[in-house]
Amino acid sequence: MTKPALFLDRDGTINIDRVYIHDPKLIELIPGAAKSIKKAQDAGFAIVVVTNQSGISRGLIDKNALPLINRRVSELLQDEAGASIDLYQICPHAPLDRCKCRKPLPKLVLEAANQLGLDLSRSAFIGDKLVDVGCGNRAKCAASILLRTGKGREEEHILKVGGRQIPAESRPSFVADDLAAAIDWFLASSKNLSNKA
Repeated sequence: MTKPALFLDRDGTINIDRVYIHDPKLIELIPGAAKSIKKAQDAGFAIVVVTNQSGISRGLIDKNALPLINRRVSELLQDEAGASIDLYQICPHAPLDRCKCRKPLPKLVLEAANQLGLDLSRSAFIGDKLVDVGCGNRAKCAASILLRTGKGREEEHILKVGGRQIPAESRPSFVADDLAAAIDWFLASSKNLSNKA
């Protein structure tokens, strides 16, 4: 039986965004992130991190350091709230590499859904950039949520000044102050949909 999931960006969504994080010691969780992830897990959601890490292609992040960085994220989530990540999906390419896995392309989301047996129609993508929103919309997730953490306020400004020039696939279902607010909104929305069914 398929289950719903939260697809989460990493830097600027779960942990504080520091440009090209290359060392596990640089990982610091955004306040409230761990507890909100645990709340979603307790509600039956799988948690999948989908992250663009172009620093690998650019030679700014050692590809061997990436598993250690992700492990540190997992350790902090576990230590703080007993939360965990079911799967990390990483695109190591730079934009000019023209790969097929870099967000906003939905390849990594679709692969995770197939691997874990996930129902995208009951899932959400949450991140601090419009490429996260675009990825969730392209993957046909139930919701794509933009956060104001990380680069989110800059991205929200682009939405406001861009008007009709912003394509529909880049428009979020909801804009939240942080991951906790986004998860609360989506869990409430999911409950409302279930009650109407």
